[in-house]
Amino acid sequence: MKTPGSVLLLLWLGLLAGAAESEDILDDLLELRAQVQDFKSRLQASENKTRDLENEFRNLQENREGKKVVFSVSLEKDALYEHTGPFKIGKTLVYKQVFINIGDAFNPITGFFTAPVRGVYDFSFSVLGYGGSARVGAHLRRNGQNLVMAYTLDRGDINASNGVSVLLEEGDKVDVYLPAEHRILDNYHHHSTFREHLLFQM
Repeated sequence: MKTPGSVLLLLWLGLLAGAAESEDILDDLLELRAQVQDFKSRLQASENKTRDLENEFRNLQENREGKKVVFSVSLEKDALYEHTGPFKIGKTLVYKQVFINIGDAFNPITGFFTAPVRGVYDFSFSVLGYGGSARVGAHLRRNGQNLVMAYTLDRGDINASNGVSVLLEEGDKVDVYLPAEHRILDNYHHHSTFREHLLFQM
């Protein structure tokens, strides 16, 4: 038969063993918690790296494809026959019919195209004349300087066209300019047109 002192000793020893075991469990829990926090940090870093790679890929794809810039317009919209000119002073032609204007680089109010990026652009334009003694023709200009001209000395129902590919800096302006004492014609068939598209950026 165990004495009360022995029982107390056994209880005390049991409490010590339980406390030690509890301390070991606590240490294991703290270590597990640290491992979970480390895993969360690694996972967040991996997600951030994946997002950065996705953004980099998207930017590379956009740069490879390049900016899309294209427009196509006609001098008149639905007129039966409408002459523009002749004027004593030349003027920039304002085109009323807009077929397409991707990139919004062409201003249908002013008639000017403004290059949104540095690159090589391809332009073409055509003019129609019908009857009369006025000369038929127009200039394609860059920043007010003539590049090419569509012109004819014929009389009657006549058409002339021209085009050019040119390197433009961002902000350069291109327009079709009707010289003094010239006139052109357009109607709902859209003979007098102006168009552009960006070939590639530089």
